[in-house]
Amino acid sequence: MTQSRALIIAATAGEIRLIGEALNDPIAPGADSAGAGTLHGQRCRLLVTGMAPVNAAHALTREIERHGRPSVVIQVGIGGAYVQSGVTVGAVALATEEVYGDVGVITPDGWLSAEGIGIPLVPGAPTTGGVDGEVVADSRPPRFNHFPLDTALAARAASVCGARAGRFLTLSQVTGVRAVADGLYARFGAICESMEGAAAAHVCALYDLPFLEVRGISNLVEDRDRAKWRIADAARAAQEAVLQVVEHLDDVLTPTGNHE
Repeated sequence: MTQSRALIIAATAGEIRLIGEALNDPIAPGADSAGAGTLHGQRCRLLVTGMAPVNAAHALTREIERHGRPSVVIQVGIGGAYVQSGVTVGAVALATEEVYGDVGVITPDGWLSAEGIGIPLVPGAPTTGGVDGEVVADSRPPRFNHFPLDTALAARAASVCGARAGRFLTLSQVTGVRAVADGLYARFGAICESMEGAAAAHVCALYDLPFLEVRGISNLVEDRDRAKWRIADAARAAQEAVLQVVEHLDDVLTPTGNHE
């Protein structure tokens, strides 16, 4: 099995098509793949997961189990930016953290997250190390709604592609009411929202895989008006950013310049 340097995933074919067209030595798409080949000398596999968290998690898990662990998972797609974030339509954003925005309980006293309920989505786990794989003092903390990503990795990737870095929010229901969006921004302080990001971050946390999420902003999260949306432009911007990240992938993944 030839393992991929990068596994690039998207919810829809339109969010990954340009990357597929850029592949060198391409392998035709199959039943479980959107194609494979090389980009700037890096072996890459492409995957269309389908929309929403379950499809994203299922497709990503199946891909890892069938084809092995890549060096990094890169999710690419479009998203809506919260007005207060200052991120504009057409810009590119990159996640430093992913958050499930609707996993929890609505109570008469307000909203409770999974942490408020007391049930983690990913239990804590001891970290092993050393020659004999002994358990070391530190441990991976439990994950509730929040999935912090490698901020240094995200910062290097954002620098390469000129993206704005910040917290992302994942919702199963797209927000199309400005008042609701304002409440979500006040609660989470995220810069944009999508429907799959936290699920991919969740799976990567379970497999202990590096994860990058790159989104082009197609719209502001306000009262829904599709006439204002720039889906094609946002998808293109996100994919062009990912191509830049892959071009400099060795430096993004290994900041010391040691590419062994």
